[in-house]
Amino acid sequence: MNQQKTTDNKNSLIDLNDLFQKIMFHWPLYFLVLIVMISGAMLYLKYKKPMYLSSAKLYLKDEKKGGGDEMDALKSLSLFNSGKNIENEIEILKSPILVEKVIAANSFNIRYYIKGTVKNEEIYNRPPLTMRVLSDSTKAGNYIFDVTREKDLLKIRQVNATTDISPQLTVKPGQPFTVAKDKFVISSPATTDPANTFRIQVDSVAEYANEKIEEIGASLVNRDATIILVSYQDPVPERSANFLNALLDAYNEYSLDNKNRTAFKTINFLTVRIDSLKEELGLLEKQEENFKIQRGITDIDASSKLALDQVKEADARLSEANMQLSALDQVEKYISNPSNDYPFAPVIGNIDQTLTSMINRYEEALKEKRRLSLSLKPTSEILKNVESQINDTRKTISDYIAGYRRNAGVVQKETQRKVNQIQGKIANIPTYAKEYINIKRQQGVKEDLYLYLLKKKEEASVAYASNVVDNKVIAPAFVPDKPISPKKPIVFIGFIALGLILTSAYIYFKYFLNASVLSKKEIEQVFDLPVVAEIYQQDEGANNLSLQNRSVLVEQVFNMRTNLKFLLTGISGTPTILFTSSISGEGKTFLSVHLGNSLTMGDKKVLLLELDLRKPKLSHFFGMDHNIGVTNYIMGNKTVEEIIKKVPGTEGLYLVSSGAIPPNPIELIEGERMADLLNHLKNQFDYVIIDMSPIGIVSDAQSISNYVDCALFVVRYNFTLKSKLQPVAENLRKGFFKKMGIVFNGIEQDTFYPYYYYDHYSYTEDKQHKHTWSSLVKKIKQRIV
Repeated sequence: MNQQKTTDNKNSLIDLNDLFQKIMFHWPLYFLVLIVMISGAMLYLKYKKPMYLSSAKLYLKDEKKGGGDEMDALKSLSLFNSGKNIENEIEILKSPILVEKVIAANSFNIRYYIKGTVKNEEIYNRPPLTMRVLSDSTKAGNYIFDVTREKDLLKIRQVNATTDISPQLTVKPGQPFTVAKDKFVISSPATTDPANTFRIQVDSVAEYANEKIEEIGASLVNRDATIILVSYQDPVPERSANFLNALLDAYNEYSLDNKNRTAFKTINFLTVRIDSLKEELGLLEKQEENFKIQRGITDIDASSKLALDQVKEADARLSEANMQLSALDQVEKYISNPSNDYPFAPVIGNIDQTLTSMINRYEEALKEKRRLSLSLKPTSEILKNVESQINDTRKTISDYIAGYRRNAGVVQKETQRKVNQIQGKIANIPTYAKEYINIKRQQGVKEDLYLYLLKKKEEASVAYASNVVDNKVIAPAFVPDKPISPKKPIVFIGFIALGLILTSAYIYFKYFLNASVLSKKEIEQVFDLPVVAEIYQQDEGANNLSLQNRSVLVEQVFNMRTNLKFLLTGISGTPTILFTSSISGEGKTFLSVHLGNSLTMGDKKVLLLELDLRKPKLSHFFGMDHNIGVTNYIMGNKTVEEIIKKVPGTEGLYLVSSGAIPPNPIELIEGERMADLLNHLKNQFDYVIIDMSPIGIVSDAQSISNYVDCALFVVRYNFTLKSKLQPVAENLRKGFFKKMGIVFNGIEQDTFYPYYYYDHYSYTEDKQHKHTWSSLVKKIKQRIV
């Protein structure tokens, strides 16, 4: 258990030096990826739309930060509050209503392209075609038209992304046409190139505005300034500047219109009321003239004049009190409607400074709520706190008005009492005098109200005239020369970095997360056994058993033979060597043959015993039949001499095949006849090599462990699973075999394996290693895949 934990810990560590060596080994892969990524970056830069950034500076007057100008003297005459909040104005600049207005007024939602094979080229300045929307342009949108000029006609095809049907129509230039609910007209000069197909894209103003809002930036130049830096990015440099200038013009118009709205509304109301009073005064003057003619009088006596003067004075005070109460009614109506988006200004009457201050605080709280609602959810605690402040201020104003109304009511009652007293005195005046006094009294009240409203109208007119735009465009938008994106250095660096990261990740997964064994080091981490030999994969001449051909394979087999003799030191008698593995296909049969063939040097007799009774392959390697062999001897059908066969083309190499495949191999192997067979073979030969079934699958090898001097476990490069090694290692540690070793087989040449370089030399003089183009390509391929 502790050994397994130690092995897991070793596997979890990464040897950075080893990783670096693997990276250097795969330098052709990095070079190829580098070329691909540079090509990809160039293609990306070619077809990616560049974005141009234009900016402008806008000065705003903020009452909280000061900064008056030359218009302050005139603005001081204004009756209306025009204070601004910088944060609110920034949100207004980016509001959908304002952006939609700019887009619709300048047809920014209509774009023109020349169709290309891969990429369409947009035309902004002086397009060869011009489309106008004859229906409501704010509601039209999401159309794509391909237009081609054919002589004096325009062939129009609507491109529909949702269906394969593309409606087509032919019209003359300037002839209106209808698509769905919208009506269009296209103007085209006679000089338009008929060889080009033009694409016209009409976007919905509302949807296009929402997209453009994300591309508009607005921020203060610094914390203490009232200057806003407004920016906008667009694929067309001229359009980026034109859009920004149009947006600032629309904002200034909006600001001035918003300031004039209250004054204009007040002037209209006063004008209507003054015209009505003028008619009423005309009727009263006509009534006075008729009265004097009918009565034959020109004036009244001194006592009647005194009564008239007294009642006029009382009526004036009563009218003033009524106007004050009317102003309070206007305040109550104003605070009861939070949706009002203009400052409060009483049409008639005046309010004191205390109430004015309360109203100003109430308006500031409303502005703050509107600003925060643009970016916060309704459930936000900040919004709830602001709403609480608004409610508290509204209640304070209501309470103040209630107290003020009580005081005004007392004054109103006292004045009405005096009027009633004067009217009692008038009752003792002669009838004609009373009638005349009533006429003059009504006339006086109307005249006072007329003069008061006329004064208010003049004040409102002066305020209307004093409303000027506080904003100044101190730096208009410019046409940018260079795009802000994509930036060539960043694109190339990004592509190259991505390529390096992906390639390194591939190498990491290839070697460090590979489920198969790739190095001797991985074997040594699991087994406490010596690696007797490392055998390269041999694609050509694998079945050539000539020992005169001193190829890489022969040299490596001789090296295994030498190491094996050291491993067999102390063994008396005929050495019995067993080859096994974790699973089938790892090369134990191949190694049995070549090791046995190498042991025949020195006139030694070597026997190959095919004891993989389930899947025999040894006889097939030599092109021989395995039907007569071990199983026939165990069953008593054949003698030892009858089952021993000479291997053709070799000297001193013999074979005992498996025989017919039995249904119970383990019982046959564990029987006495198998022991007798092994003893007979040891007495007749110098070496006995057993090709056994895999130890990781069955226990056949353990059954004859008492007769085996050395067991060689075969691990195949990039084939044997790492997960299979640990169970086999646990079995081998139980000590069934006297001596054990590992053979690392099938190592692919020209791959990363820094321990042996047998492919660099050969001992034969007549067959030297030659670097041909095919071998060079193969080596490079191994370093890429």
